[in-house]
Amino acid sequence: MSEGVFVLKGFDNNCGKNQDSNDDSNGTRLGKCLLPPYFDNFHQKILDASVREDDIWLVSFPRTGSTWCQEMIWLIRNNLDFETAQTTIQQLRAPLIESSIVLFEYIDSIPIKDDMTIPRFSRMNLPLDLLPSPLQKEKSKLASLFTDSVSFVEDLPSPRCVKSHLPLELLPEEILKKKPKMIYTMRNPKDLCISYYFHCQMIHKIYVEFDIFCDWFLNGLLPIGSIFDHYFSFWNKRDDLNILIINYEDMKIDTKETVKRIASFMERSLSDEDVDNICEFLSFQNMRDNKACNLQILVDNRQGNDFYNKSGIHFIRKGIVGDYINYMSPEMIEKFDKWIEKNTRGTDLKF
Repeated sequence: MSEGVFVLKGFDNNCGKNQDSNDDSNGTRLGKCLLPPYFDNFHQKILDASVREDDIWLVSFPRTGSTWCQEMIWLIRNNLDFETAQTTIQQLRAPLIESSIVLFEYIDSIPIKDDMTIPRFSRMNLPLDLLPSPLQKEKSKLASLFTDSVSFVEDLPSPRCVKSHLPLELLPEEILKKKPKMIYTMRNPKDLCISYYFHCQMIHKIYVEFDIFCDWFLNGLLPIGSIFDHYFSFWNKRDDLNILIINYEDMKIDTKETVKRIASFMERSLSDEDVDNICEFLSFQNMRDNKACNLQILVDNRQGNDFYNKSGIHFIRKGIVGDYINYMSPEMIEKFDKWIEKNTRGTDLKF
C-alpha cells in the first residue's frame, strides 16, 4: 500500500482495539464503526470530551434526515432565529464532533476474498484559502473545526447543539452519566443506501458502479460501517427518558407533528404559528436553497464552482420516501429485504 493510502479501520469503545476492516480470516468485519486509521488520534479525546446536562445531541447514521432534523432542533433551541440560520452555516452552529477526521476521498479498491473488494482512501484537507467571500470571516472557525473539532465543540458556550455520526459507544463517556437530551434519526435502509450513494460521490468521490456500492453497503465496508450496529446502539436504549428516536419517514409524512414532538422533548413551548413558521422555513425547497445548511459553499470549495448544477448531485437531494425503487433492480431489492429481515429478526425494529 502506497504511503497515504488506507483502508478504513473498525473501532469499538476500547481505545487501541481496532483492526483493518479486511483483517479477519473468517471474513467478518472487525470493529463496529469504520473510520480512517487516523481516528486513533481523536478516539480517546472524544471519549474524554466533557458533556453538559443542557446539551442537545443529534446522532445519526449519515443520510437519515439529520441535517433537516438538526435545523428543527437548532431553531427550537434558539427561539426561531431564522436570520442566523440563513447566515451562519450549520457546521459552525451545530458542529460534528468528529469533523477533524471526515475529509478523505476514494482512491481505488482492492480484492479481499472471492469476488469481494474493499475501498481505499486518502486523506484530504479543506482548501481554506479558496473559500468564497461569504465564508472568509469564518475561516479561522472552520480551520479550528476541521483541525481539532473536539476542542471546537468544548469551547462552544452553553447551551450547545452537538452533532455526530458515531455510534453510541464511540461518543463521550460522560453522556451516560450526564444524560443530556439526545435525538437519533433513522431511515429505511434501502432509501438510505440510495441517498448515501450520491452523498459518497459528493463528499468522498466514490464513483463506482451502483451494484458495487450496494455490496459494500450490505457488507458494512463503507465509511461508518454497519448500519445495524449503529441503529441498535440507540434503538436498544429507546426507552431511556433522555433519548428520542425520530424516523425520516415520519418527518416527511407529518413535519408539523415531528416539530411538536421535538419541542416537547426539549421542553420548549411553541405556538401553532411557531410550528407553521418552522415548517415553512424547513420546506424541501427552502432547505435546498439555504446555503447555510445545504453544504454548497463547502462542496464547491472541494469540487469546483456550481457543482450542484453541473453534476446534478445535491446535498439536499430529493427527500422522497421509497425512491429506492427507481434505482434498485428487483434482485437488489430482494437482496436488501433478506438482509434487513436477517438483521432485525427477533427484534421489534421494523421498516
